Amino acid sequence: MGGCFSKPKPVEVKIEVVIPEKERSKEEMSPNGKASPLVYKVNGTARHYHLEEHPIASNPYHNPKDVVEASVCHVKDLENGQMREVDLGCGKALLIKEGGEFYAMGHKCPHYGAPLVKGVLSKGRVRCPWHGACFNIGTGDIEDFPGLDSLPRFQVKIEKEKVYIRASKQALQTQRRTKMMAKCISLSNYNLSSTNVLIIGAGAAGLVCAETLRQEGFSDRIVMCTMDRHLPYDRPKLSKSMDSHPEQIALRPKEFFRTYDIEVLTEMQAAAVDVKNKTAVFKDGFKMEYNKLLIATGNTPKALSCKGKEVENVFNIRTPEDANRVVKLAASKNVVIVGASFLGMEVAAYLTERAHSVSVVELEEVPFKKFFGEKVGRAVMKMFETNRVKFYMQTEVSELREQEGKLKEVVLKSGKVLRADVCVVGIGAVPATGFLKQSGINIDSKGFIVVNKMMQTNIPGVFAAGDAVTFPLALRNNKKVNVPHWQMAHMHGRIAALNMLAHGTEISTVPYLWTAMFGKSIRYAGHGEGFDDVVIQGDLDELKFVAFYTKSDEVVAVASMNYDPIVSKVAEVLAAGRAIRKRDVELFVRHGKTGDMSWLTGKGS
Repeated sequence: MGGCFSKPKPVEVKIEVVIPEKERSKEEMSPNGKASPLVYKVNGTARHYHLEEHPIASNPYHNPKDVVEASVCHVKDLENGQMREVDLGCGKALLIKEGGEFYAMGHKCPHYGAPLVKGVLSKGRVRCPWHGACFNIGTGDIEDFPGLDSLPRFQVKIEKEKVYIRASKQALQTQRRTKMMAKCISLSNYNLSSTNVLIIGAGAAGLVCAETLRQEGFSDRIVMCTMDRHLPYDRPKLSKSMDSHPEQIALRPKEFFRTYDIEVLTEMQAAAVDVKNKTAVFKDGFKMEYNKLLIATGNTPKALSCKGKEVENVFNIRTPEDANRVVKLAASKNVVIVGASFLGMEVAAYLTERAHSVSVVELEEVPFKKFFGEKVGRAVMKMFETNRVKFYMQTEVSELREQEGKLKEVVLKSGKVLRADVCVVGIGAVPATGFLKQSGINIDSKGFIVVNKMMQTNIPGVFAAGDAVTFPLALRNNKKVNVPHWQMAHMHGRIAALNMLAHGTEISTVPYLWTAMFGKSIRYAGHGEGFDDVVIQGDLDELKFVAFYTKSDEVVAVASMNYDPIVSKVAEVLAAGRAIRKRDVELFVRHGKTGDMSWLTGKGS
């Protein structure tokens, strides 16, 4: 049933449902809160459905040849609150001691493979040092994002003061575990134009919503619709690894969608939503009914409005095809990037070794000034200049000139004329919500969909998630904010799914993001909008620093480069609802690494 279709078409139907073990003991619930019977009536005829476990979720210890057991340390080798990477001969595990108990699970973050031993252990979970994903030490389940998979959990036993781990060899190799999921109770003559949960948009928010529904035992139809021609992919990689093909950056393989009955309709653009009749209308006239709806359409890049904007070889990076084409055209040529945004700067960094020249045009005086502050922005700018990138600041484009229809020059308002064979535009984006104007769904003055802490819109049964929404951020006293980042989209999707199932779960995550340029990463956690000071520890010139963004007397965000895992540590403190005072940070900076760290260990205020 699941799979990728460019247009809705009849699909083969299986009569089968798979329910996770934990769901067997309670009545299966559908999104309207009523029990979904395992006996369905079709045209008055009762049909029965059987339960079976999917082989992916079977007991990892059922095959003796797949099991390894090894003594890994003495019980006194680990103190409470300590983690250690241990070798079992055919793979490694992460051994943890907390509250006098030992736990063992996968040692690599399933997102990008970060070593979790370098992460942060706090209150029953480990936070990844690179991108902030969190895993429960008792279950291995992912509890904060990015990434889709959980960690395998291994058995620990103590014998004669020695710690033994028993693990599946396969799990030690893969270092990841896909949570158990339900499948669809499919009816052989169901209507293709109606669905139970409709998801418009197939980015991180849409995919996590679909997966969470299945993980929670939801066994009705799920359909995702996307304007894209591809199955969901890792969009942040488009500007960081520009020659990646769609298959290389796919979030899940085709088989995954078939296995778990998640239908993906590609090249489908939503044109309107009729909330009264619970129907979505698409550009080609196709209509689809829904019971619950998630809108996760993301945003649309802003285009240049200057003279000559229609010239060939001017790009917004929106799809793998865009990124691939830019890389091809930029080889040994002159590239101009308009906008020192995350996207613009990542593209500039990626193209420096491939292009003849790379220039960046920006209205501000330094890159990232509003986000990272002037000092960090200048340090980043210097790193780019060392790598032959030229900056044209405090100006904008007045004209794009062509020769034989193709871009030849970029004219700036300062009067400067830049040679250019390729131009990439990264001047921001607007929410892709125009199709909702007449829907009655509450949209703010900037076009963002307004949701509450449960990702619900003002219309019952309609949820929204990702870059296109404003939501109350617990971290900033429930101020309505837009956080257009990858980790946040994942969490939005999960919260929306749980509330479609009437769980009453509120969002309380700490925003976490990263950017990668010239093999170096800046990590960032919190929400620094409106910061009034930046306290810096380390050396900006050597690109080894941590910057604390403060508003009045409180730290609202942190950024770092070559200073792991401090951003994850701060994220854990903020996630626990503890305030970090500016004076504590200033004390830490004044005394260097020997300063008072109580604000990170939880012993302070």
